[in-house]
Amino acid sequence: MKTITRLFILISLVSSVACTTSEQSNESTGSDGPPLFTSLSPEQTGITFSNNLTEGLNTNVLMYEYFYNGGGVAVGDLNGDGLEDIFFSGNMVPNQLYINKGGLKFTDVTATAGVAGREGPWRTGVSMADVNGDGRLDLFVCYSGSLPPQKRIPQLFINEGPDAQGIPRFSEQTAQYGLDRPGQSTQASFFDYDRDGDLDLFLLNHNPRLLPILDPDATAAIMKQPNPEIGVRLLKNTGNRFDDITEQSGLSSSVLSYGLGSASQT
Repeated sequence: MKTITRLFILISLVSSVACTTSEQSNESTGSDGPPLFTSLSPEQTGITFSNNLTEGLNTNVLMYEYFYNGGGVAVGDLNGDGLEDIFFSGNMVPNQLYINKGGLKFTDVTATAGVAGREGPWRTGVSMADVNGDGRLDLFVCYSGSLPPQKRIPQLFINEGPDAQGIPRFSEQTAQYGLDRPGQSTQASFFDYDRDGDLDLFLLNHNPRLLPILDPDATAAIMKQPNPEIGVRLLKNTGNRFDDITEQSGLSSSVLSYGLGSASQT
């Protein structure tokens, strides 16, 4: 009986301390104060982009397990007015570019800017970077999916500068920069790995097929199989053109790749 009584007292004390700690935590974080974030509607901001997915016999998570991974979003000042603009890439819908007009008001300038992207899926991540070193942010859109190679070639949009209305104009120059190679890309990271003053490129790719992760021998075998479309790639900027130096760099580029994420510091 004494043991039960002591146990009850201990539980009561712990509960009391827990409640006190919770109350103090709420006080310290100011939970009764104004919210840190406020949800704004499309009517308030002008942003109406929606990454709608249309399922079908050949477009579903059984055919492509990355089906619900989503598209990409990049934020940066594309027209040099000091305001952050927003670019969305759509898996099965066209990209959309919104110019910041101030006061959290945005205008869709996709058609005028020329960055809707080619028709059809499957766009994934997007990056903003000054690829050619002219002081203006460019756009690089990745492609992936269970699709023919020609539909998995990324798109590089070079920023030609804003027009009289402040809308940035872009031209697609993927082939000119040597980046017209099909891949299974999730995201691109631009950074100056060799410190020569220009931005190089790391491509994070993934394998769209199921992998034998529970079979050690099969896993060891595929770890030895390089694949330029599935494995990660490192490309050196050699003066407004990118050369693949993955093999020379010593990076592993096997088909055992999930493309989960990458980080870089420019």
